[in-house]
Amino acid sequence: MARTRKLFQREPRRRRPPEQARSELLDAAERVFADHQPDQVGLKEIAHAAGVSHALVTHYFGTYAGLIEATLERRVRALREVMLERVREVGALGQPARLLGLLFQSLGDPVHIRLMRWLFASERPAASHALALADQGLQRISLEVAKALVGPSPPPARVIAVENALLTAVSAAYGYAMGKGAFALALGRAPDAALDEAVQDTLARMLQAHLREALGIDLG
Repeated sequence: MARTRKLFQREPRRRRPPEQARSELLDAAERVFADHQPDQVGLKEIAHAAGVSHALVTHYFGTYAGLIEATLERRVRALREVMLERVREVGALGQPARLLGLLFQSLGDPVHIRLMRWLFASERPAASHALALADQGLQRISLEVAKALVGPSPPPARVIAVENALLTAVSAAYGYAMGKGAFALALGRAPDAALDEAVQDTLARMLQAHLREALGIDLG
């Protein structure tokens, strides 16, 4: 691990406000995880990349697992905000394949996949928290979609129908991102952009059919 640590460019040490220090530690973690699997590095490598002491990383995140959870949670929060913005765009819901493309692309990012695999392999309950978030991001997106499709006060049953659709989409995106190589091989096909597009288009049509039946609305 000491040999691995030399590969990281060290930031100069300086005093930072707490929020800035925490953010910069997460930025450093992203840089390290872009090149290394989580089980190849540790807190010392992150601290070295950020130009801080090992103790400071422990102060903010407690453990290495805590740092990984925080890194993943920040990524999920950022994706949630992007999805909320897209959902609110005029005509966005009439192009579900484009929204799914954004979802698949974000969840298929190599850093995201590495963190997810590490957390799930560790069987830590916090892995679920990192996805769910304290503010229930998927629920918020579902409500916004339901409002856009049905009106400002959608009935609970229709909100649940949208939640089911989005849960299916997120589950499919995660599963495909983590296993598409093996899935494609099982079909005798290549895990390429054409397959990505075909899977997303198929899922979009399935979700359109579900929402058409559940909400009585044709998304186009």
